[in-house]
Amino acid sequence: MKLATLRARVTLWSVGVVTIALALFAAGAAWSLRQELIENLDKDIKAEAHDFFIALKQQRVDWRDRRSVEALFDQSKRLRYLEIRNDAGHVLYRSQELEKGPAFLMPGTPKLQNIAWNGRALRFGVFHQDGIVLGIGSETKEITETVAQLLVAYIAVLPVVIVAVGFGAWWVARRAVAPVQAIAAQAETISASDLHQRLPAPSSQDEIAHLTSVLNGMFDRLQRSFDQVTRFTSDASHELRTPLALMRAEAESALNARNSAPDQRELCANVIKQCLELSHIVDGLLFLSRADNRHLALEQETVDLTSLVRELREDAEILALPLNLTLQCDLPSELRVRGDRRLLSRALMNLIDNAIKYNRAGGAVVISALVHRETAVITIRSNGDGIFGEAKEKVFDRFYRGDSLSGDV
Repeated sequence: MKLATLRARVTLWSVGVVTIALALFAAGAAWSLRQELIENLDKDIKAEAHDFFIALKQQRVDWRDRRSVEALFDQSKRLRYLEIRNDAGHVLYRSQELEKGPAFLMPGTPKLQNIAWNGRALRFGVFHQDGIVLGIGSETKEITETVAQLLVAYIAVLPVVIVAVGFGAWWVARRAVAPVQAIAAQAETISASDLHQRLPAPSSQDEIAHLTSVLNGMFDRLQRSFDQVTRFTSDASHELRTPLALMRAEAESALNARNSAPDQRELCANVIKQCLELSHIVDGLLFLSRADNRHLALEQETVDLTSLVRELREDAEILALPLNLTLQCDLPSELRVRGDRRLLSRALMNLIDNAIKYNRAGGAVVISALVHRETAVITIRSNGDGIFGEAKEKVFDRFYRGDSLSGDV
């Protein structure tokens, strides 16, 4: 599962890094403590061996008398594993701890090392002087227990530290991400209709200030490009409306002339159709330009939809003529609503135009209206192939064209 927010990822990474660091620190501390305790034990072993050989020079020892031999060692210390041999390898003395277990094989190398004997871990040293070999050692159980207690303490404290680090990392991440979230929230409020807005520049000269500057620069470029496109669309629309109106008037005059030949009338009808389509496109471009600039004012008034549809039918019949389509209207005598007559006319004409454009030759377009639960419902049907698949979701997108956009409804 992916973590959704940057704060969660930063918190997880922080907790993970701190956990690994604490684990490494705990392992290092335990190893250091064990090494220090082993070194202290080695010092005690060496000191005891040194004192033994000094005492051995100062007095004669009866190796058969255990008490006289044990008197050579400091009984207060923890060094209870003792073995003394001569150069021939004969055991002169062995402590009771070594006699309790199986036969003990004293290491031959004169050094301090860790050995295992009778299920016990020993730190054992071998020393050779004046024909006597001394083996002396102690259990490392206490050292192991001390290190284990240290690790248990670290493990007990670790969850508390992890929770504290987690809350701290979450708080720091939230503080760090807050300016970015504020910038994102402010940027979301800037749309095509108010590109003049800019993000407030922070007082600090850091990465957030640089990000704000970059975004404001991008908005500047977008505004310039958008203004250029809007001006061009508006100017082109205005410039094209007059010649299109003149062409349509001339074509209608020629179409209504009594001496017009049939082929001339058909040509005039096609010209009028193309003028209507071009006028519709020009009006649409001008409408979109005004809408994008929020210059589109709604004029609420009482509109008779029955009368409006009948007016639109006149233009629709001209568009339907080349396809030999039949236009039928099933309308009540009067259907009044509150709205903008100009925008309602444009919306209905768009639907009628699509129903004609994507119809079958010789088909029909049926326009009906009724009142359902105090709501006016206008239905436009045709004999097209229907609207299928992804086209249903995109049919109201600007400038979208599908393979077959006309249907029963």
